[in-house]
Amino acid sequence: MLPEDPILLELVPEFIASWRHQIATLLPQLASTRNHEELYRFGHTLKGSARQFGFSDLADCGAELMDIARHQQWDHIGETIRHIEHILASLEDAAHQRGLGTTGKSSTMEQRQ
Repeated sequence: MLPEDPILLELVPEFIASWRHQIATLLPQLASTRNHEELYRFGHTLKGSARQFGFSDLADCGAELMDIARHQQWDHIGETIRHIEHILASLEDAAHQRGLGTTGKSSTMEQRQ
């Protein structure tokens, strides 16, 4: 479920924290305003980011968001959001089991700056 590449593995907690934040804040805003162009971009970014880490189920959710935006099927977005939240929770559990840092710590990228 988690990437084997040590560099990607180190970035997993930050990836999870960042996407949890965006799912909790930006995605509901896009849904409430029915901004299909920004939702499409959001889905495309999620799809690409998730694929880089090998999270194919999460990438598929990004593609679902793109389809929702493309066809403006706003009644499907709630189910997709719940699926994304479930996947992120599963990834977080897997990260904790591997002894990876928690989202409460400062991010790897912030430490490098």
